[in-house]
Amino acid sequence: MTFEHNLLQLGRISSPARLWSFAINVGTVAGFQSAIYACPPPHKKPTDPDTIVRYRGMSDAEFQKFAVDGLIGQGHLTNANSLINAKPFRWTDLAELTSDKSEFLNLKAEANSVGIDDGWIFPLFGPRGRDGLASFGKPNHPDLMTNEVGEKLQIFAQMSHIRLCQLTPDLFEIEKPLSKREMQIVAWVAVGKSNSEISSILGISENSIDTCMRRAFLKLDVHDRTSAAVKAISMDIVRT
Repeated sequence: MTFEHNLLQLGRISSPARLWSFAINVGTVAGFQSAIYACPPPHKKPTDPDTIVRYRGMSDAEFQKFAVDGLIGQGHLTNANSLINAKPFRWTDLAELTSDKSEFLNLKAEANSVGIDDGWIFPLFGPRGRDGLASFGKPNHPDLMTNEVGEKLQIFAQMSHIRLCQLTPDLFEIEKPLSKREMQIVAWVAVGKSNSEISSILGISENSIDTCMRRAFLKLDVHDRTSAAVKAISMDIVRT
């Protein structure tokens, strides 16, 4: 499947879940073992950890440690160095962009020890401030880290982001975004879990589950669990 064919296929994809699966397949076929996509609400930093994120090819613990607590939490990946140049850059380029090189090198050594060695980061731009980041990482061969490859993948990532914006025009139209906990609970509701089951999964009381659900109802402007799940999925706020 050619690069041009992949771009043409994007317009035929009809849901965010299928779009993500297609992007994962493109990255895998190209030779990358991991992928990350982040699309924060407008007016928040594109690398804010409290945002909507998809990732594949690394464990939850690895993502939290190296992406959220490491690259973002330690200030290596920021609004200024991720979007301002509007071009792809390598994970290893962050060593030249951060003010705390020693901390970054320590983080890099830890990442290398679990196979997170290099990859591309792509700044993404969308309508009404829907900017974000995408990344393909863990390349199978160093030839995948040439500028030519990075530029082609950026075009695919940008067009995929635009397609998501087309599929979810109302993604951030609710007056108040759902909190992380509310997103978690609605996501479990969407796959049919009861309050007692969600309580066991998340380790919080059923009363807390009920309170969070009621807040989610208000934010989503719905009155029942099914409607909350359907609306949150259609807006790509939660994923099943």
